[in-house]
This record gives sequence, structure tokens and C-alpha cells, in this order.
Amino acid sequence: MRTTQRKAQEVADRDQMLVHVALGMICTDGFHNLTLGKLAQQAGYSKGTVYNHFTCREDLLIELSAESARRQLRYFQAIADLPWDGVRSVYGMALAYMEHAVVAPELFECSITARTDAVCRIASEQRLARRDLVESQMSQVVGYAVERSLAEGAFHNDEVEASVAVDALRAYILGYAAMHLLSRRFLWAGEEGLEGRLKVMTSMVGGLGWTRLGIPELKKLHRTVTDIVHSVAAEYAPDDGHSS
Repeated sequence: MRTTQRKAQEVADRDQMLVHVALGMICTDGFHNLTLGKLAQQAGYSKGTVYNHFTCREDLLIELSAESARRQLRYFQAIADLPWDGVRSVYGMALAYMEHAVVAPELFECSITARTDAVCRIASEQRLARRDLVESQMSQVVGYAVERSLAEGAFHNDEVEASVAVDALRAYILGYAAMHLLSRRFLWAGEEGLEGRLKVMTSMVGGLGWTRLGIPELKKLHRTVTDIVHSVAAEYAPDDGHSS
């Protein structure tokens, strides 16, 4: 039994190492230039070993999106553990998602591409299930913050229920991150656009029905969230070569 467990751990460790090597290659050359053959060469394994982990490039992409979700889950759990009320936790998790796009843009982009039907049709059910599990855990943490905001009377919307408002907020954050955070060409990209981003966020969150926070309060939340995200990102930097 111990031998079986040891072998399983070795496989899991190698799986993670391949993901980190792949991420480093994507940071350098982009995902479109990454092949499983190049990954095998860079990682020092045979093609057969790599194919034992990832049967196709789509499997690797799904695992990269799962890695993105695992990091986001860590941010969300850390925020949930802070002595904040529900509405501030909702804001904090939204800010953490946006900051994740800043510190790990390659993972963020992989997570978007991995949502497409073209990828999901080819990827293995096992890889999809692994990602779905992490994302369900993320949803539970967010759901807890939303439930707290409801219990504390910090959500009021006569038109839609909180679950619909959460979906709308998620869509806004995803679109905003993709359009404004991944390209310096946009008006509110970069540190100089922080106040503009926070104004848009509090208007959006408040418009959906949650308590609207002022910009000074949001700046405080942002500093705390940024520290959390960058602290987690720093743990991965030596392995995958990604700089926060």
C-alpha cells in the first residue's frame, strides 16, 4: 500500500512540475508555440512520459486552467478568513480575481481559452472533472460570502435575486479583466488607472444591489487583497519563472 501511495504521489508531483514548466514556456513563447513534444524536451522527459500525463494539448490547457482556479481558491479562502463582513468579502474576492489577471496573465488567458467547447470536447473527462472540483470549491467560498451579505442586510435588489447578481458580477469582472487589465492600450490599465477601476467596481457592485463602498474604503481593501495575491504568486515564481 505504501508503495502504491508513493508512486501516486510521484505521479502527482511530476504532473505539477510539468504544468509549471509549461507555464514558464507559455510566458516566454505563448501557448500557440507549445507542444507536448517541446514540453517533454524542456522538462527532460520522454514524449511517452508526458503523454501518460496529458493525452493531448487540450488536456494540458485544462490543467493550466485548473491551476489558475487553485490559486484563485487560495486568495478567496484567505479573504474569507479575514475579519470582514460579507459585503467586503464580496468586494475583496472580486478584486482578487482582477489582481490575478494582473500577476498571472498567462494563466488567466489559459483559463478563458479552456472554457471553449472546442477544448472541452477533446480534453479528457478526468481533467475536466479535476477542474470542475476546484471551481466548485471556489463557488462555495464565494457563496458563503454572498450568504453573509444577505444575512447582514447588505444586499437589496427587487428585480433579481443574489445568485443572478453574482453571475452578472462574474461576467463583468471577466470582461473587464480581459479588456482592461491584459492590455496597456486601454484607459484604465496599470496602476495609474486604479482609481478609475475602483469607481467602476463600486458602481457595478452597488448597482447590482450590494452596499456601495466609498473609494477610500475600497483602496484599503485593494491593498489588503493585493498583498494576499502577490504573496501567493511569489510562492510559484521560483518554479514557473513567472514574475509578479
